[in-house]
Amino acid sequence: MEDTNVAGLLREIASLKAELQLQKDLVAELLRRLYGAKSEKLDSAQLLLAFLAGEPAEKPDAAADAPAAEPAPAPAKRHKPRNRKLRDSLVNLPTVTTEIVPAEVLAAPSDYRRIGEEVSERLEVSPSTFTRHRTVRPTYVLKGDPEAVPTTAPLPVPLLEGSVLTPSLGAYLLTEKFCYHQPFWRQEWRLRATHGIELSRNLMCHWHNHLADLLLPVYDLIGARLRGSDYVKVDETPIKYLAPGTGKTATGQFWVYHHAEHGPLYDWHASRANTCLERVLVGREGDTPFEGYLQSDGLRAYRTFIERQAGDTITPVSCLAHIRRKFHEARGDHPKIAAWILYQIGGIYEIERKLREREAGPALRERARRRFTRRHYDHLAGLIAHLENRRSITPASRLGKALAYARAQWPHLEPCFADGQVEFDNNLTENAIRPTKLGMKNWMFVGNEGTGWRSAVIYTMVEQVRRHGRDPFEYLQWVFGKLPGMTNQDDFAPLLPSSWVAAQEAAEKEEPSDRTLAA
Repeated sequence: MEDTNVAGLLREIASLKAELQLQKDLVAELLRRLYGAKSEKLDSAQLLLAFLAGEPAEKPDAAADAPAAEPAPAPAKRHKPRNRKLRDSLVNLPTVTTEIVPAEVLAAPSDYRRIGEEVSERLEVSPSTFTRHRTVRPTYVLKGDPEAVPTTAPLPVPLLEGSVLTPSLGAYLLTEKFCYHQPFWRQEWRLRATHGIELSRNLMCHWHNHLADLLLPVYDLIGARLRGSDYVKVDETPIKYLAPGTGKTATGQFWVYHHAEHGPLYDWHASRANTCLERVLVGREGDTPFEGYLQSDGLRAYRTFIERQAGDTITPVSCLAHIRRKFHEARGDHPKIAAWILYQIGGIYEIERKLREREAGPALRERARRRFTRRHYDHLAGLIAHLENRRSITPASRLGKALAYARAQWPHLEPCFADGQVEFDNNLTENAIRPTKLGMKNWMFVGNEGTGWRSAVIYTMVEQVRRHGRDPFEYLQWVFGKLPGMTNQDDFAPLLPSSWVAAQEAAEKEEPSDRTLAA
């Protein structure tokens, strides 16, 4: 009887210890999010130090007691010229030169001879200017013919009938909001205070919807090309929107797809259901659905969507960064184990870094992974399976949850060894999500539910251009000048952001003489 009571007390003590440890981990995680570093990047030396913590120090060597040799003087550092990159970037700007001549030279210029000059540069700025463009179309009638019909030149197809909206104005408003995260209410105030223009936010929202509708055929073409590829990354992020009738906001989702050539592409849904993936990956009736590698995190919706597809046409791929993040959060629980696992994952990323530096292609990456990365991968697989059976690691602890997540996701990293184009993580998609988070801190919600997909269309265009280091304003102004005169039967491929970027790069590679001849 006493043995039974003792065993029960021991179990209760173990349970209380596990619960206490879980509470400590939660508090530590909360403090880390409030005050700690946001980056998950860790130095491999720090990880080894954490793993070896508590190990006995090496015995001192006799030579260690000898006086240290006089250190050699460090070579003098060569100071690089400051602001060189900035000054070089100013060369192509319009230049205004002001020459300041000494007063004594102005008084007697013939007595002096110029032997040199000192040049200093400054950068001036003028606020954005707005101009009113008036289009006058005179009406004529044929002389000497009293029955002649008056003739007036036709008006070019406007961006919006009966509106002052122009391609440059539409591009400016959308770029300010979706690239520089300036909400329409802030733009309204700025236009009034700086330029005296009374442009209401309601009108801006109306224009926003109209311009997104114009861009929809180009957006659909990007989706079709992404669907025709064989490797797509996808992630989702919550975005609030107005729920009419409730006086509150509801939570929708931006689903972000990434492809090396055709991405990123944003989609909008009010939920995280697996059916949300059908709009992009399945398309409309008659479209060819996506087949290939689909890389994502451990959200059940992705696996359910893949299982619902007929046959084995889609191969799931896990994200090593999400697995690493779980162990990063579990460092307060069994720090040595977490540090060793993070160190091994760091070895995989170190190999990938070297391959990127060599600009390795898929074939070389596949060979290198099988030869070098496979050792880290197999070691971690065995270690995760072994640690899950340790009694000291409870399933409710941070480390226990990290091990369970890794155990479920680890087999889906195998495609990285079968195809060199497949990445180990989904970081490029998460990078595409970041602008939406920056914007949400300013505009807080996207509007109503119908505004969500329109915002996704515009985000797609802006980020497709911005990832190439180009100005989204230039592309949007150009494409809005082309779209009004086009129909659904026209070919929209030349209007794709990738086509515009390629044309810009080709023009920059032309020799100055070729540009002169073309002009």
